Amino acid sequence: MAALATIVPPIEWSQRKDGLYVVIKVAEATGVTVDLQSTTLKFQCDADEKKYAFDVTFAAEVLPDESVWKVHGRSIQMHVVKKDQEADHWCRLTNDKVFEKRHVATDWSRYVDEDEEDDAGAFDMSALQGADSFAPASAVAADEPDSDDDVDLSDLDGGLDKPSAE
Repeated sequence: MAALATIVPPIEWSQRKDGLYVVIKVAEATGVTVDLQSTTLKFQCDADEKKYAFDVTFAAEVLPDESVWKVHGRSIQMHVVKKDQEADHWCRLTNDKVFEKRHVATDWSRYVDEDEEDDAGAFDMSALQGADSFAPASAVAADEPDSDDDVDLSDLDGGLDKPSAE
């Protein structure tokens, strides 16, 4: 059997002063791996018997521990938080102009001019409810209580030890 060729999926992005919204368009993705570092994003997945992957270097630094991502049926969506939130808007997503020209498009549905940003507000994050964090698993697990921690079960004891009066 011939080895599967790796395909770069279509990528859309938009930005606000504080962050980026990145959408990777792959339907029914499985085995999704996303590695976000302060200056790079590495992505890979499988879909429809094809392998999708890319590595990019961002135009500026981001904060992986504050960023989130989620797999949807037709795409993988990310909110990537910029490190310097007071800087001007980025002129491009990545330093690689050829990669960006071939594979990255502006997400016009979320696009807002820099000077109109205050009126538009932040990104609509409703599609990322329950999203996975880029923070290390140990950092996330330490903050979340277990489902059985400090549960009061006293109301379940009522009447079990006493015989019924009939």
